[in-house]
Amino acid sequence: MSKDRSRPVLPPPPRRLRVALVNMPWSWADAPSIQCGLLQAIVKRAGHDCDALYLNLELSALLGNRIYDRISEMNDDRFHQLGEWLFSYAAFGDIEPEADYFTEYPEVSESWSRILADGPARLVAFRREILPAWVDGCVDSVDWASYDAVGFSSTFLQNTASFALGRRLKARFPDLPLIYGGANFDAGMGVAYAEKLPWIDYVVSGEGDIALPALLHGLAAGTRDPIPGVHRQGALPDEPDEAARTYDLNDLPAPDYHDYFRSLARHDTSRVLGDNAVRLPVEFSRGCWWGQRHHCTFCGLNALGMDYRSKTGDRALKDLEELLLAYPTRRIDAVDNILDMKYLTSFCAELVERRWDIDLFFEVKANLTREQLGLLRRAGIRRVQPGIESLNTHVLELMRKGSTKLINIRLLKWAAYFGISVEWHILFGFPGETDTDYTEQAELVPLIQHLQPPASQIGIWLERFSPYFMDPSFAIEDIRPQASYKYVYPPELDHSRIAYFFDFGASDVASRESHDLLASAVAGWRERWASGGRPVLFYQRLPGKVSIIDTRSGSPRKAVLHGWHGEAYEACGDTARGRKRVHQTLLDRGFDVSLSEVTAFLDECCRSGVMVSEDEKYLSLALPENQGW
Repeated sequence: MSKDRSRPVLPPPPRRLRVALVNMPWSWADAPSIQCGLLQAIVKRAGHDCDALYLNLELSALLGNRIYDRISEMNDDRFHQLGEWLFSYAAFGDIEPEADYFTEYPEVSESWSRILADGPARLVAFRREILPAWVDGCVDSVDWASYDAVGFSSTFLQNTASFALGRRLKARFPDLPLIYGGANFDAGMGVAYAEKLPWIDYVVSGEGDIALPALLHGLAAGTRDPIPGVHRQGALPDEPDEAARTYDLNDLPAPDYHDYFRSLARHDTSRVLGDNAVRLPVEFSRGCWWGQRHHCTFCGLNALGMDYRSKTGDRALKDLEELLLAYPTRRIDAVDNILDMKYLTSFCAELVERRWDIDLFFEVKANLTREQLGLLRRAGIRRVQPGIESLNTHVLELMRKGSTKLINIRLLKWAAYFGISVEWHILFGFPGETDTDYTEQAELVPLIQHLQPPASQIGIWLERFSPYFMDPSFAIEDIRPQASYKYVYPPELDHSRIAYFFDFGASDVASRESHDLLASAVAGWRERWASGGRPVLFYQRLPGKVSIIDTRSGSPRKAVLHGWHGEAYEACGDTARGRKRVHQTLLDRGFDVSLSEVTAFLDECCRSGVMVSEDEKYLSLALPENQGW
């Protein structure tokens, strides 16, 4: 018998509750919370009043966006958790001396000394004086007694700030139910917190769409019936630990962001946001259709719920239109792990017809073709995160990315042509990699300087729920909670149960020297783009010839390919082609040329640096000057 996946329909609540959903630092200031916005709409639909309190904006107004934004950037915090450490004193008091933290993570002192005078001392003042006083002020500035329940959605760097405020609220209002949920409470992590932190009344583990309304219904009725995914303070540990999921995403309302804009309007916007434009998060799908079949080895997203669910194209378009009509911005960020490929013929195609001047972001798979990228750009998708991660096929195989060097370069090439900004990073440190994997990438970098460089080169980290963490067959050794946890959380919390990031050993990896060689090449690449003198490599097509213009070396060069040579070069432009395929294309166009001649020409193009090859397939690197493609 199939499992019923429809949304449970609750009766009207016995009484109307007033609920607060709190968005704590270090959530980004330039975007409302998709978690709070969606749950606010769901709670209202369930028959309750609900406010979303954007306390993160209050702190950004206090500190200024330059400091706030720097801390809210999460990449570095995967390793030293600065944002969580700063609020840990307000939440738990003294744990380990600050000097020991700075000794363990000298990069924190080095970075902040360039930003603040007396950087480390100033960070300590934030930690011991400014942030605890700010949390105390949050207790005094909100009429918490008027609420029947308060919920904290905690993702990434929001944990200790949420604990600090919750601890004070429970001390001041002991009968006020406090509910915690979000990615930081998935699976057993939330229960581990609740067992040791007495101010946590309820933990919602997993998706809150169904569990939170059910919990509020129980609070309104005064009942304590078990709810899947809801753990109550003091309950036995064998209660259900995963909330029921929403399978039909069309059933979800559009998120409610009015409270974000009301909060923003109370402040000097330039101080809170700086030069940043507001981005509206929107959710069109959950899970990952690629990860459902081939879970990338390092990825810990989606906890245990990788199964892919997507709104229909029509419903996605309706939600997008509703957001654009309701709020003063055209910048929209899809929080989906991956673009639903069916959207190319529904959602995206319809956006092309509507010709809205929007700025959309999507995470996509790197195997998008030239035609598909052109469609995305015409639909208003100006920014993508394609999960490139490497320009080496062997390393990509170790990741289970389902991509290759040539596929990733093709994505960068056609994104550059269509003016789509690509957010990507190079990762290293995978068990099974070799020095050659990185020296070859370093040799490749000078050839693709005309394409958008990666934002950074980062060693991999170990996440809970990733295959590297869950599957003992991988060569990952000595797994233990990341060292930063001992500076953030008291020892009475079991760090092995609450940690999302872990330190580990992996002996079968490439050398530091090979990693550094690639890092140096990438740094030079990034510097050229930052300097404003970006290199170009493009070609002009005229009757009987193709002219290639190249400034990658710093000195302009030009090469002219006549007759079938130009046709062969262009034949490898939209995607990588095998030599036999190119040869047949030339024969079909009436050229009398042998396979050996074609092969020799393609190999010469590779030696000249205007083409790259792998597994007897060739990809031209020059972009067409003609914008009619």
